[in-house]
Amino acid sequence: MPLSKEGRKHAQKIAGWFVDKGITKIYSSSVVRCRETAEILSAALSVPIVFDVRLLEILTAIQGMDLDAYKKDRNLRFSKVGELGGERMRDVQVRMLDCFYDINRNEKGNVVICSHGDGLYFLYCALAGKDLSADVTKFIQDEYQKKGTVREITVEGDQYTPGPILFL
Repeated sequence: MPLSKEGRKHAQKIAGWFVDKGITKIYSSSVVRCRETAEILSAALSVPIVFDVRLLEILTAIQGMDLDAYKKDRNLRFSKVGELGGERMRDVQVRMLDCFYDINRNEKGNVVICSHGDGLYFLYCALAGKDLSADVTKFIQDEYQKKGTVREITVEGDQYTPGPILFL
């Protein structure tokens, strides 16, 4: 689903926030709304984009499922993995961490990672040393990154310090 007019406007606002941050590259999911956001940031910051499959949304067997059934049990996307296939939360967390560590190892400047709420939350939990609840209704909502938000991660050697979520 492409960005709405409001989403495009918000992406421009986020780009403005990054202008003085010394961004050298953008890493992004290739899902349409992330791709469009990354393209807006890239144009404003004059930096290249790298699309990385490890930043995609959760690969789940319930894609295309009736929305009403999903609303009754939001854990379905993870609880049916053994039966139907797809990724577990830990699988997503591991691939997000793998991507983050590769970026950190290979990039010398500041970068933007453009991804999706669950994956970003799982990455945050790993970097902040927080347990990942098996129940999505137990996610810590004020630590879960919503659409159009920014969280700065400070890297000092092998220490990673996630900052607060910024609602721009």
